[in-house]
Amino acid sequence: MTSYTLTLQEEHLEQLKALTFRDNEKEGAAFLLCGRSKIESDIWTGKKEERFLSREVYPIPDAEIIVSTTTQVTFKHETYLRLLKLAEQKDFAVVLVHSHPAGFQGFSKTDDNGETGLFQLALNRNGSNRPQLSLIIDRDSNLIARAWNKNETHPVSLIRVIGKRIHLHYEDKYSTLSREEFARQALAFGPALNNDLQKLKIAVIGCGGTGSPTAMLLARLGVGHILLIDDDCIETTNLNRLHGSSMMDAKNKTPKVSVVERMINAMELGITVRTIKGNVESKECQDALKSVDLIFGCTDDNLGRMILNRIAYCYLIPVIDMGLKIKVKEGSSPLELQSLDGRVTFLFPNGACLLCRSVIDSKKARDEYLRKTNPEEYEKLVKEEYVEGEGNPSPSVVTFTTEIASMSVNELLDRLQGFRGEFGGKSERRRMFITCEDGKTGAKQRDECPVCKSKNYQGRGDMTPFLDISL
Repeated sequence: MTSYTLTLQEEHLEQLKALTFRDNEKEGAAFLLCGRSKIESDIWTGKKEERFLSREVYPIPDAEIIVSTTTQVTFKHETYLRLLKLAEQKDFAVVLVHSHPAGFQGFSKTDDNGETGLFQLALNRNGSNRPQLSLIIDRDSNLIARAWNKNETHPVSLIRVIGKRIHLHYEDKYSTLSREEFARQALAFGPALNNDLQKLKIAVIGCGGTGSPTAMLLARLGVGHILLIDDDCIETTNLNRLHGSSMMDAKNKTPKVSVVERMINAMELGITVRTIKGNVESKECQDALKSVDLIFGCTDDNLGRMILNRIAYCYLIPVIDMGLKIKVKEGSSPLELQSLDGRVTFLFPNGACLLCRSVIDSKKARDEYLRKTNPEEYEKLVKEEYVEGEGNPSPSVVTFTTEIASMSVNELLDRLQGFRGEFGGKSERRRMFITCEDGKTGAKQRDECPVCKSKNYQGRGDMTPFLDISL
């Protein structure tokens, strides 16, 4: 059995509200074109999932509206047929969106009768293996959707609205039955936040100095499903900052993901943990990453960040990327710090990406890929000075890496709950530890950026090659 979910860009939801509630007393309708993300095996459940990813909103011209009353809206099919043709060419989905101004939360008999013929037309034209979607918005902005496939309907189990905030719509969201383990945070933020955290599937990429405390904090908050990805094993030099690690782990070369998994399981909080000992760019990680709702980027390599940067926009999966840079003054004796700065960046649709922020070096990303896939050729080019070598290890101190992890997890809480207020959410925060100052830095999308400025990738979903990356 395939489960169906929908991810809406916040901007698109606002456009749909404006179009479908032009007359607050009568039903209105519009169309939404969506990309598709087909997950063959969810890493937690093993089940199939198909995600619909919003790309563009299309109004229905007034000339095509036949009837609009308090309980129904009907229309001619010119725009719908045009969108079906476009969807067939690109393997997109067409979503019918209409309002329920009277407040009825669910699909009515009138909806059933009207949609049956409409979606049968779509399935006959575009194929029964390409399900389509219908979405209702009620006057209180509640959302409910269902998928049409082979003349049957299937409930959409989760609707994500992604923008400066993250809103989740699902059954029993406002249940007040909070688990005792998380009762104290419910006193601060209410039971709905606990329910959201329990619902979320989150990936932590990199289980080192920032990744290990990030995963521990997520588990303590009650995030229901955590995926850990890291290719490295514990070394003695990791012990100063990797939470949960021991000298025995270093001697045994225990995988970092296994150490963090062990610590989370020891909490006995009912967190479902999955691990992949591998690199984020590997084939094994593709379906796993498509299965998640949010990603924490705790890696310090350009290649990993390039992958996560694309995922944030192509699959509308928000990424919270973090980094710490300690710079020692050259030639100072005794050693003197020149800078000690941390960064937390939130990637979401229509925001500036890591390329526009100069966080990623594309050339270094290609060099890193070569080092992993063809180490002999890489070493040859290093000697010939065609590529830059790895250089010396960077300084790292556990108190600072842990603080950056806390900043990042607090960013998640704010995006879900909004405790910083309407204008508190910033796309990037910097902590300057030497001067004890925090900065909120902005960045503009570069006009030539192919990832965040171009609409080609936003909500595009599945492509060949994966993420349209050829290294």
